[in-house]
Amino acid sequence: MKILFPLFLLVVGVSLVVLDQDADRLLIDQPAAEAGAAPNAATTKHEGETPPAPAPELARLPASLSGTRVDGTLRTDSSGNLLVDREVRQVFDYFLSTFGEEPLKTSVARLRQHLETQLAQPARGQAFDLLGRYLDYRRQLLVLEQTHPLKADLEGLRSRVHAAQQLRETLFSEEAHRAFFADEEALDRFTLQRLAIRHDPQLDAAAKGEALDQLKRSLPPAMLDALTPAMHLELNQQTRALRATGGSPEALRALRQQLVGNEATHRLEKLDLERQAWRTRLAGYQQEKARIERSQGLSQADKHTAITLLARERFDETERLRLAASEERIAQKRH
Repeated sequence: MKILFPLFLLVVGVSLVVLDQDADRLLIDQPAAEAGAAPNAATTKHEGETPPAPAPELARLPASLSGTRVDGTLRTDSSGNLLVDREVRQVFDYFLSTFGEEPLKTSVARLRQHLETQLAQPARGQAFDLLGRYLDYRRQLLVLEQTHPLKADLEGLRSRVHAAQQLRETLFSEEAHRAFFADEEALDRFTLQRLAIRHDPQLDAAAKGEALDQLKRSLPPAMLDALTPAMHLELNQQTRALRATGGSPEALRALRQQLVGNEATHRLEKLDLERQAWRTRLAGYQQEKARIERSQGLSQADKHTAITLLARERFDETERLRLAASEERIAQKRH
């Protein structure tokens, strides 16, 4: 499941909102049909009409688009109206992602050209109108960033998210708002609720872990799968910081419970035990192997045979593959 990264809090891709006047005019100076009004004979694309040839700057794809396919499919209903779903935003973002490689007006023109070739009226005009609203949203998001600066306190973050949601409700229909931002806002809610749990002074670490487990279970599995790597990256970073200051096993357990929940903490602790058991077995094997290598009464061939038998005795076939990789890493560290 492809999910837009959570939180207006982080203002991901905010540079896209910096629109110049030429880009504005690309959206504003359009025929009435393209602005979403009812099409007429002068503006409706006729069946079989050949699209205009692309301008030279549009024919030269930026490196990030070269060899790729448009992310998302534009669909219409039986009456020719645009079906507004999350893939429409994916199409918009696919073309607008080239900002920085080329002028934004070129990115917008390339996107408009794609809409022209993929859609007839009335869907084309509806798509142009939606694109104008989306670009206006990205522009106004920058203004919100200035009026709602990022703060560390939870109330400040809530205010920031609420302001972004209000902006979306103002600019988009309920249908478009839900299609474009439902996943993003669900992730925002999860992030805020997770922060609230972590900083709740009434809960101990175990209670926070249980509350986080319940919160995670409320998410669709695909959304949780998309979030999990970022949660564990945060845990890894804070674990390194904790260990650097001599944090205790109890402190590590509390950190895990607050960041990934009790269930994940139990899995991590089980993994810790398995890794420790492996390290103990590996150390015992290396000690015995070193004793064989120091033996004065064995030839090199006998030593090789004895070490091979030792490995077969202490490790199964799959473990011996892991043993070889571990020994290689150890040898590299020695050199």
